[in-house]
Amino acid sequence: MQANRILLKISAGVMVAVFVVIVAQKNSAYAQNAGGPQFVMTWSASNSYVPVGYSGKILPNPESQITAALELIANGQPINLSNQTIYWYLNDNLLGGGEGVQHFTFHPYGTAPANEALKVELPDYPGGELLHEITIPLVTPVAVAEAPYANGQFSQIPLVLMAMPYFFNASSVAPLSFSWSVNGQAVTSAENPQSLKISLPQSTPAGFAVGVTLNVKDSFDNTTANSNINLTYQPQP
Repeated sequence: MQANRILLKISAGVMVAVFVVIVAQKNSAYAQNAGGPQFVMTWSASNSYVPVGYSGKILPNPESQITAALELIANGQPINLSNQTIYWYLNDNLLGGGEGVQHFTFHPYGTAPANEALKVELPDYPGGELLHEITIPLVTPVAVAEAPYANGQFSQIPLVLMAMPYFFNASSVAPLSFSWSVNGQAVTSAENPQSLKISLPQSTPAGFAVGVTLNVKDSFDNTTANSNINLTYQPQP
C-alpha cells in the first residue's frame, strides 16, 4: 500500500497539498483480476471550480456531481458489456445499475475530507462474478493567496496578490466573494476583489513584515476557505 499525495501547482515553485489518498492496488483505476479482464474505471466531477489554466484533476466537493465510467479490456480491446448486468455502489450502498449501465452519475455521501469507495459489480459475467473498487477523494474548498515572491521576500512596491479559489461549489467565480486583510486590518479591492495591490511608503525599512489573510466565501452554500501568507520587504541594494 502506498500513499499518493495530490498536489496543486499554484505558481512556479509553490505547491499546495490538498489531499492524501491511501490507495491499495485493488483501488487503482486500471487493474486486472487474476486470469480475467482488465478494469478501466474513470470519473470526473462537475460543480467544482478551478481557475483557468489549472491542469490537474478536478476533485469533487460534497456538493459536486460525479460521473463514472467502466470499461473491461481483453487482449487490448474493449469488451462489449451491453448485455451484462452492472451494479454501482458508493461506500457499499447500492446506487443503481442494470443491463449495460457502464456510466453512472451520482452525488457523494457525507462530509469532506474523506475517501469515497466506488465499486462496480458484474454478477453474471461469464466465468464468475466480477468486482472492482476505486477510491475517489472528497475535498473541502481551498483558497490560495498567490504571491509570486521567492522565499516570501519582495523588493518592489506595490505588491500584487491574486486570490485563487479551488473546488468550491461553483462553475465560475460569480458566486464567490473575496475579502482581504493586511497586518490585521481589513482592506478593500474595489476594481477587482480577486486581486489585491498593497502600496508601502518609500521609507519602509528593510525587514518590514506584511501579513496577508484571504477569505473566500461561496454564496451558494456559505462554505468558506482561508489563506494566510507572510511576506518581508527586502529592498535591493
